[in-house]
Amino acid sequence: MNTLPAPPLRPSEYEREAFRRILQWRNPERSALKRAAGWVQDRMGEVTDLVRKIPGVDWTIENVVAGLLQVTNEITQDTVWADAIHEEYRQAGRPVRHPAHIRRLDLEDVDRVMAGLGHKYRALAAVEGAATGFAGASGIVPDLIALVALNLRAAGEHAAYCGFDVSEPAERLFALRILDHVSRSDSKAADVAMTPVLSIATRVAKSQSKNAMEQAGMSRAIENLVRKLGLHLSEAKLAQAVPVTGAVIGSAFNTYYTDRVCRAAYHLYRERFLFEKYGPEVLAGLT
Repeated sequence: MNTLPAPPLRPSEYEREAFRRILQWRNPERSALKRAAGWVQDRMGEVTDLVRKIPGVDWTIENVVAGLLQVTNEITQDTVWADAIHEEYRQAGRPVRHPAHIRRLDLEDVDRVMAGLGHKYRALAAVEGAATGFAGASGIVPDLIALVALNLRAAGEHAAYCGFDVSEPAERLFALRILDHVSRSDSKAADVAMTPVLSIATRVAKSQSKNAMEQAGMSRAIENLVRKLGLHLSEAKLAQAVPVTGAVIGSAFNTYYTDRVCRAAYHLYRERFLFEKYGPEVLAGLT
């Protein structure tokens, strides 16, 4: 009978190199692409300032937030099938039947099974953004709800492939913080600080999740974060208020945003995988 090997005391060479690449991602150089993206965001901000003066825009933002609250409660229960992911591991020759079994594998095994996940969501985001962009301002509410649902699904699948259960409130909060972080942050310092803070917060939340008061606090934290996420994304997407042009902006923005979410989820969940497996002391020796 096949059995899962006990995790080694030290990371494999593949895991060492993966961790070095994660650190490189968290400390990026300011590339020409990032500078161009910053210019586009500035121009979109100018359009946003004008569109915010249109009557009904604040109502649109509030409806986005209301829709996101609903989809946040539903997405982790209905659309991430851990059993199907575990079956993929078993077909690859790894006897996985529980999320904890995944974290005993080598990260190379995880990457092999998870390959191509980000490409799927980038393609879906491009199609969804163009379709709703043609509707102009009236398309912002369904577009953003669909965009967040898609990216929560993307983050949730990355989590499940790395052995984390997104049905838990703490993991749902972690996924939402990735989405919110990407919606508002392009600074190197924020990228560097994000992972250890979220990892610690998640562990604490899990340890306290049985307490009713703590559960209520977690629900409030999720609601507050959803509201911030809705506001940030609404401001970015208000440039879609101009029909046709909005379709171009919608597709480009959705693809760009989803690409960043998938990259962040890919690196952050793999980093958490390594932290859970080896502990921060061992990984600190690799830096």
